[in-house]
Amino acid sequence: MVKRPRFFYGWVVVGITVVSMTLIYGIRHSFSIFFPSILDEFGWGRGSTAIMLSLNILIYGFLAPVAGSLGDRWKPRRVMPMGLTILGLATASCAFAHELWHFYLLFGVLMPIGSAFSGWPLLAPAMANWFAKRRGLVIGLGQMGGGLSFAYNMFAEFTISQLGWRYAYFVLAGTLVALLLPLYLLFFHYRPENRGLRPYGAAELLATKGSTPEVGAVKNPVSRDWTLGRAMGTYQLWFMVLSFSLYWGIGA
Repeated sequence: MVKRPRFFYGWVVVGITVVSMTLIYGIRHSFSIFFPSILDEFGWGRGSTAIMLSLNILIYGFLAPVAGSLGDRWKPRRVMPMGLTILGLATASCAFAHELWHFYLLFGVLMPIGSAFSGWPLLAPAMANWFAKRRGLVIGLGQMGGGLSFAYNMFAEFTISQLGWRYAYFVLAGTLVALLLPLYLLFFHYRPENRGLRPYGAAELLATKGSTPEVGAVKNPVSRDWTLGRAMGTYQLWFMVLSFSLYWGIGA
C-alpha cells in the first residue's frame, strides 16, 4: 500500500488556479461594468465601443494554443509572470485612454496577450501535471475561478462607484499584480518534479499498468502518444472547442 503525505502540494496549485482565474478573467468580464461609464464620457457608438471586447476574445482564442505550447517548451515560471505583467500594465493603461483606438490596443490586443500567457492555457496543464488521478475533479475546481470571475464584477462596480472608472482600472491592475505575482513567483510550480514530487496517484496507476488486463478491456485513450496532428483528427477535440465557444460565448 502506497503511503500518501498528509497534504499534497498539488492542492496549492489548484488553489492558486482558482484565485488566478477569478482575477485574470475578472478584468475581461468586467467590461460590461465599465461600458456605460465609457459611453457616457466619450459618447461613442455602442457597437464600435464593444469591438474592443470582441478583439480581446478573438486574439485570446488564437493565442491560447501558442501559450499552452510554450508551457511545454519553455519555462512557465518565466512566461506566466511576464504575461501577468503585460496584463497588469495594459489594465492600468486603460485609465489614460482618450481615443477609441487606445481601448482597441490596450483592452483588445495587449490584455488578451497577458491573459493567455498567465491564465488557463498554462494553469490547466499544470493541474494535469500534478494529478495523474482525480483530474476531472481538479479541472472542475479550477474552473470555479472562471465562474467567480463574473462575480468579480461586483468588486469592479463598487470601485467605479467610489473612485470612478479610470481609478477603478488602477485598482484592478494593482490587485491583480499584488496578489498573483508573489503567488506565481514563490508558490506556483508547473510540474511536481520541480519540488521533487510525483503526480497525485501516479504510483497507483503504475501498479495498475503492471497488472494483467482483463479480457475485453478497452485501452485507455489517454495513454496514447498524442501529437498535434493526431489530436486535430479527433472529433473529441473539436467537440471541446465548440463547447467552449458556445458556453463562454453565452456567458460573455
